[in-house]
Amino acid sequence: MEDSRKWLIPIAGCVVLLICAVCAGGIALAVAYQEQLIQVFATTPDIFAPTSDGNDFAPTPRGGTPTYALGDMQALIQEYEGQPCDENPDFTCVTLTMPLDHFDASNPKTVDVVFAIHPAAGERRGMFFQAYPGGPGGEGVSTGSIDNTDEAVLESFDLVYFDQRGVGLSSPLTCPTALAAYNGDPSQDDTEGEEGPDTPGEQDEWTEEARAFVQDCIEEIGVPAEELQFYSTQQVVEDIEDFRQAVGAEKFYLYGVSYGTVIAQQYAAVYGDYLAGMILDGTVDLTLTGAEFSHAQETAFEKALLATFDTCKKDAECINDFGGDDPLRVYDDLASGLAETAQTYAYPLPDGTTAEHLMTFSKLEATATYQMYFSGSRMLFLRALAAAHRGDLIPMARLYYAQFKYDPETEVYLGDPSFSDVGYYFVHCTDNSYFTGTVEERIAQVFEDGQASIGTDPRLDGGIYTGLVCAYWPSAPDDEVRAEPLVAEGISTFVLNATLDPATPFEAGKAVFEHLDDGYHLYVDGGHHASYGYEETCPDDYVNDFLLKDRLPARREIECTWESPVTWSYIPPMPADAGQISDLLETFYQVDLEIILMPEHFYNSEKSTNISAACPYGGSFSFILENKVETFNFTQCEFSEGLILTGSGTIDMVPLNSSYTFDIDGLKEGSLIYTFNRETGSISLTGTYDGKKVDLP
Repeated sequence: MEDSRKWLIPIAGCVVLLICAVCAGGIALAVAYQEQLIQVFATTPDIFAPTSDGNDFAPTPRGGTPTYALGDMQALIQEYEGQPCDENPDFTCVTLTMPLDHFDASNPKTVDVVFAIHPAAGERRGMFFQAYPGGPGGEGVSTGSIDNTDEAVLESFDLVYFDQRGVGLSSPLTCPTALAAYNGDPSQDDTEGEEGPDTPGEQDEWTEEARAFVQDCIEEIGVPAEELQFYSTQQVVEDIEDFRQAVGAEKFYLYGVSYGTVIAQQYAAVYGDYLAGMILDGTVDLTLTGAEFSHAQETAFEKALLATFDTCKKDAECINDFGGDDPLRVYDDLASGLAETAQTYAYPLPDGTTAEHLMTFSKLEATATYQMYFSGSRMLFLRALAAAHRGDLIPMARLYYAQFKYDPETEVYLGDPSFSDVGYYFVHCTDNSYFTGTVEERIAQVFEDGQASIGTDPRLDGGIYTGLVCAYWPSAPDDEVRAEPLVAEGISTFVLNATLDPATPFEAGKAVFEHLDDGYHLYVDGGHHASYGYEETCPDDYVNDFLLKDRLPARREIECTWESPVTWSYIPPMPADAGQISDLLETFYQVDLEIILMPEHFYNSEKSTNISAACPYGGSFSFILENKVETFNFTQCEFSEGLILTGSGTIDMVPLNSSYTFDIDGLKEGSLIYTFNRETGSISLTGTYDGKKVDLP
């Protein structure tokens, strides 16, 4: 069976993530794109319609117009010769040169750190700084977005994202060759012992591969090993402080999401006097060691998986797609079967050929884990699991390749252009401890600990084997790292949380909130990884009113109620046989959804280049994103067998209005134009089909 450490490499890079991505993600997930889809589905009938419990603010505001110095962002842009960001033209990029080591003035070495700025459109209230990158290792500049920020906030605040040192545009450290070798063959089948490194031979192999990866990666990076300590979160905090000073802002608002909450908490612990307020979204508990946090995630991922299955059982369309069978039993049977014998599948390629690969237990487990990040991705996992129950493993494989960035033809690791896997290691392994003692003693403890969570029980393993790489990483601490709880005296701090957040478990956010001097805990009963910016009244209105009006909630803890708190309402796949099609307008509405939800499209973060994918029953489609408009081309594409579509179309990214022109062959012939205005809910279908004029509705 597959060496499950292999999938833990990309998983580890997002285990404290985004969006995703996003992870999501991407989850990494194409987080910003997925958030836009969530917003679209929030206004699409019968798919997703969120609600909340309304606002409950304090009777009087905390304060009024800020009296502290706001600084001058425009002056900073001019001084540093800001230019539109190549990867994100909504923002202006500036580069500040920072000391390599902020704590040693005698060290002359420097790094460049790039900040992306969207200046306030109206009267400024100050700076809203986004400690946004997930991971660590996620890029902030390329993934930053204005589309999910309230217009009034954009009017009043300079929105700032950044690529932390060593990542993206900020003096990046990379080792793609070493990473590709370490990620290895995802179809490798673990036939020795049980699942995972449970034999001495396997443990020796995993240990040697971790050691070789660290050695090869550092050689490929090309910086002295002793300098890797200067890429820690502690140094990132100093970069943010230098940026604040360069702006001249006496105070600013700080938002941290996922790993960004680590940055935000560490900044508040050192420079809290400069914060007007702080929002922690998907919060990491810094009092936990790396190993402890890994086990907390393990429990949380399984909790989200079980809730997803339970939600399916209450959804008539979902349970019908499983043929009335319990999805939990379906998953357990599939996992157990793959643990015994991997299954071969023929993956369809855009050129009409197929690639023969293995579906292994670890591929399934990795996919299930990643799909638990967001409510939309949970629904996609249910669709793939239902297909697997019918004997079709391709939808599950599509999710795997899209999420983990493997070439589906060769299974060569491609990497994520918006996420640095090595960035994960040089930050995570420097910041966190996985046990104590010598390298050998720490490795022995990792294996001992890992054997308690391997195989099919619990269903989803944690990221404890990240500790193998960290044992060899030169800047890893020898002693236990356990921070003191953050108090943040005098800083109004929102902790946004969700009971089904798998990556930053609910209990972690709750623990952070309970130690805060002026904390407010807004949590979703259900929910997913992070909750601000998904067009949910709660928590968005509370946060926005805090930013814009300096208003605080009347209660310290508020439960947010979402109408679909676990998964998007289930969207069944199109009928396999086009002969079953009866309602033509509904059929092309389903085609529109299938295009959006195809994993190759849904999770792809490289849409600026032309991407091709095979359609489910033959043919192919391709897409490219330019100026926030996606252009599609279809060649003999079948989402149902016998409905053959050739043509083109577009999707406006905001607000994702669709328009397609198809020539139709197969069981019937025709030529149709389909449009869907998601702002108004208006759908139309015109042209000819089966020799008859069509003008619907």
